[in-house]
Amino acid sequence: MTGLATIITLIALCLFSWLLSHGVRFYALRTNMVDVPGKRSSHTVVTPRGGGLAIVVVATLAALCQWYLQLASTEWLLAIYLPAGLLGLFSFVDDHQSLPRRLRFFAHLACAAFLLYLLPEGIFLPIAGFQLPITSLWMAPMSLLAIAWMINLYNFMDGIDGIAAAEAICVLLSLQFIIYRQGGAFDIQLLGLSAVILGFLWINWAPAKLFMGDIGSCFLGLLLFACACYCAHQYQITLWASLILLAAFIVDASWTLLYRMFTGQAWNEGHRSHSYQILSRKWRHHSPVVCAMLLINVVWLLPLALLATRAPHWGAAIFALACLPLLTIGLKFKAGHNSEL
Repeated sequence: MTGLATIITLIALCLFSWLLSHGVRFYALRTNMVDVPGKRSSHTVVTPRGGGLAIVVVATLAALCQWYLQLASTEWLLAIYLPAGLLGLFSFVDDHQSLPRRLRFFAHLACAAFLLYLLPEGIFLPIAGFQLPITSLWMAPMSLLAIAWMINLYNFMDGIDGIAAAEAICVLLSLQFIIYRQGGAFDIQLLGLSAVILGFLWINWAPAKLFMGDIGSCFLGLLLFACACYCAHQYQITLWASLILLAAFIVDASWTLLYRMFTGQAWNEGHRSHSYQILSRKWRHHSPVVCAMLLINVVWLLPLALLATRAPHWGAAIFALACLPLLTIGLKFKAGHNSEL
């Protein structure tokens, strides 16, 4: 695609996503698919949910167009969009009526396993001088749990206006920046997804007129893992770089869950004790928290992701370094504590 054609395509994807998000909002209001504020909510007004449907639909249609025009390989289009799309459909049902937790977890594992099955060989996680193939038989159980956790943590982190969509756009564009710095071209896959999510973010920014819902957060959690594998396979960007870019979500969700588990709290029930939720109450608004997270991503995590790409054998150590300030934030604001500010 020429530069002008790419720009027109991205604008069209963004506008289509924005228009469809309004359509989903109308549908959600008509069917009473809404979030009612409660004591564990970070919101104060009844708000329609399920807006992730716009992201799933537009992204899938864009993938079909790429396949028809032969702009991307069928192998990667299937790997990125098929498992995530199936999980999105299941989660949309969950948005309508709350499904049993065991059924949700089984669906997450099934779609994670499907992604692993579709991934090509040659995707490695470098640790201590070894190249661990994530799709190998002996690594598959760990990879399966990692993908399932990515799905769930992304769902946990979708608790204030704009945060999940903004994080996804930042990660995708950061991967594109790393590709460009490595001498690569613009990737329509990463840029197209960013444009689609931006169209939804337009209506999801605080004060949100539409929530993403499980269909959006679960879809993005699985899709971002698939995109990390795509960049590792196609552009030799170490998986550590993608994990570093996602460190703000990984640390907040993981630390909060572990703290609640080890202190005997009901860790599998809803709460609002993540760092970002505590900060949104302290600052009395959602958008400053999202902007602060984006600033951390750009100023701290992106340079470290670039470093990990250039020195993949140091990836684990760089990831640990990236997490340290984020863990400090969690400790300072008492993430996971059963208390309110």
